[in-house]
Amino acid sequence: MKPLFIVGIAFAMFGFPVQAESTLAPMLGSVGDCYYRAYDADHLADHPDQLVTEFSLSHNAEFQDPGAELTLLFGITKRDGNRYEGVGLCVGNVCGVEGDGGGFTLNPHRDGLRLEIDPERGMHAEGEAGFIALEDSDDKVFLLYEASAKTCK
Repeated sequence: MKPLFIVGIAFAMFGFPVQAESTLAPMLGSVGDCYYRAYDADHLADHPDQLVTEFSLSHNAEFQDPGAELTLLFGITKRDGNRYEGVGLCVGNVCGVEGDGGGFTLNPHRDGLRLEIDPERGMHAEGEAGFIALEDSDDKVFLLYEASAKTCK
């Protein structure tokens, strides 16, 4: 419990609320766990300021950060087709994006997950085309649904 206490102090210093145990482990704690959303043309037409056309989130099967309860990989595809990726380090349902990339919270929602961008720090990801910053767009909340592991690769 001592390492979790130290992580809790570190997360509290950066403004993360701390929970005693992960509520996400049953959904994202195993190899192959994947949540995904693709937005269709009708949705994007109704949300012209939305940048994201696809969002994927999965358990990081290659690396588990010892300071986090869960280490997640996420992928974002933008309207222009550019792809961005990042790593989320989670304690409880609060995740910080590695590399000072902001953060997000995750909560179970009906038959999937509700991902909310941190309103103060935003959320950033990196790709071959540079960076994407989601706090300045209509991309604040994503409802993600269980998908095959292949979808998140």
